[in-house]
Amino acid sequence: MIRFFALAVIALAAGAAAAYYLRADTGYVLVSYGPWVVETSLLGFALSTAVALIIAVYGARFILAGLRLPTTLRQALETRRARRARESFEAGLQHLLVGDWRRAEIELARRAADHPDPALNYLLAARAAQRAGAPERRDHYLGLAERQSDLTEFAAHVARAELQLARKDVPSARTGLQALHDKHPKQPYVIELLAETLARSGEWEALRQLLARPERLRALTPERGQELLARAYSELLTRASASARLDALKSLWDAAPAPVRAHTAVRSAYARGLARVGAEAQAAALITQVLKTEWDPELVTVFGEMTAIDPLGQLATVEQWLSQHGEKPEVLLAAGRVCTRHGLWGKARSYLDAALRKHPSPEVCHALAQLCLAAKNPVEAQRFYQRGLELAVERK
Repeated sequence: MIRFFALAVIALAAGAAAAYYLRADTGYVLVSYGPWVVETSLLGFALSTAVALIIAVYGARFILAGLRLPTTLRQALETRRARRARESFEAGLQHLLVGDWRRAEIELARRAADHPDPALNYLLAARAAQRAGAPERRDHYLGLAERQSDLTEFAAHVARAELQLARKDVPSARTGLQALHDKHPKQPYVIELLAETLARSGEWEALRQLLARPERLRALTPERGQELLARAYSELLTRASASARLDALKSLWDAAPAPVRAHTAVRSAYARGLARVGAEAQAAALITQVLKTEWDPELVTVFGEMTAIDPLGQLATVEQWLSQHGEKPEVLLAAGRVCTRHGLWGKARSYLDAALRKHPSPEVCHALAQLCLAAKNPVEAQRFYQRGLELAVERK
């Protein structure tokens, strides 16, 4: 519109200038076509021509604008829908971040179809529905996200597994993650989620096999990966010892990587398993070898619980640890247990009383109760049992 007025002003100015310069001689123009004859001055002809050109140009533009009107309106509506979809997505994200789950779900879902990437809306709406306690709506949004593309289908499956784990639906998460891992065996996050799911469901052999390969173990943080692998080996070693299978016990130990064998829980499970299947000499050799270079309270406890090795040698070893490392509670407890088993009740009582003073625990109280029963003192034994139960409740 501004250009139109500018052109009109220019045309008027040009006409005024022409009229001024042609005032003495206006000129003569004659146009004859068939029976039609037009006579006019040069100035009139110029002005008529200019007006005709302007009418033609703007008339053509008006006609073209009319022809393009449906497209223009459609583009304007699409621009408006895209703007409102973006605003709704941003509002939903803000509500999600502040924990307004219901409002977040509404904002994220209502204009998802107009968003450039609607799968993002559906995935976030599924998380909001999960937090709002609506698993049916969560699954509905995840189903919509799956249908957008192959990438969003994968993302939706991962999100479903995450949300199922958050709701403690471990079996469903296990099934979905296994299918994802079979389809995408190198996807790190799927490996991480599957490892966590196997740990929660107690599938230790499957977890061990999953993390047996270094490239899969690297999918987790180094600390978490070693923790889960050590847990798997310690649980499997405990099961092997419970079935009295020395060959299975040794095979698991030999298959464990060196960092896993150095883990306290794995070493103690293996030593305890050796003692349980009758290989206490091997267990004692392992414990004494480790304790020469590294102090491990759990191994000291296992050593004190063993019953089938040389009693004098066992007591001498424990007393040597006392002289080297001081009166640590675990060494005092081990010494008290060894002395109790071999009838040295006075020494056992002194060691166990010292352990109770340094670190009161249910284990020390239980050892004292057993000592009192062996010494024919059931009343005091009952007192220590009661104290041990109180300490166990406090520990929880």
